[in-house]
Amino acid sequence: MIVRRDGSGWVLISQPAHAWLAGELATAWGNEDFARPSPREVVIMATRLHDIGWLAWDAAPRLDKDGRPVNFLDTTLEETIPIWRQAVRQLSLIDPYAALLVSKHASTIYHRRLERGADPPQQRAVVNAQLDGQAAVQESLRRQLADHPEYGPAVEPDFLKATYRWLRACDLLSLILCVDEMPASGSIEAVSSTRPIEFSRINYSRPNPFKVALDPTPFSAPLELTIQTRRLNETIYPDQTAYLTAIEQAPWVPQTVIISGT
Repeated sequence: MIVRRDGSGWVLISQPAHAWLAGELATAWGNEDFARPSPREVVIMATRLHDIGWLAWDAAPRLDKDGRPVNFLDTTLEETIPIWRQAVRQLSLIDPYAALLVSKHASTIYHRRLERGADPPQQRAVVNAQLDGQAAVQESLRRQLADHPEYGPAVEPDFLKATYRWLRACDLLSLILCVDEMPASGSIEAVSSTRPIEFSRINYSRPNPFKVALDPTPFSAPLELTIQTRRLNETIYPDQTAYLTAIEQAPWVPQTVIISGT
């Protein structure tokens, strides 16, 4: 669950809703400077469903010890590792190449965690075990798909790297729009550009919540999309039951997000 402060309360955006927004970005992606995703349909599917493993957690999100809703950034390894394993398993029931892309996404998340160096040795060992497990999944899927009539060429390392970058870029852009903690300006690196084996940088600025300007833009026109949120009036809840009851009773509020060029 993405949790944003909103005056005296909170805005809640589920991880699957954020992923849906990322999928809409993948659908619109492409212009003279940026190639459309390829293989297109499965990249869009994987992007739209990459957070499918969060469904159960977001259906009953945790309250912190101080009575405040837990943001997804504050979840524990014990919570997130099963979520990502489940996501890969679930996607494999729909499309093996989508599962491969989501497994690579899980690996990227935990590689970045190791790079930050904030975990004690015992937790680093858990992260490394997760990375080893996902590497084995990816190798197995690559072998299974090597002779696939559609996906065979797409599992070659360079092609796969470029294909995954569409998912990664759309995920980051959706997070920039939805998550308070993301920097208000910066860049998205190594974005697949006019050819899948070439990469570019997209600079962004977020002048207001839910609004982002891109330079250069990978879209042929400005985008205006709607994501569904829930608004909670209270800041602190006495217990988990009160929090979940508040979510069930909270109004749904459509939130417009805007993406434009500079």
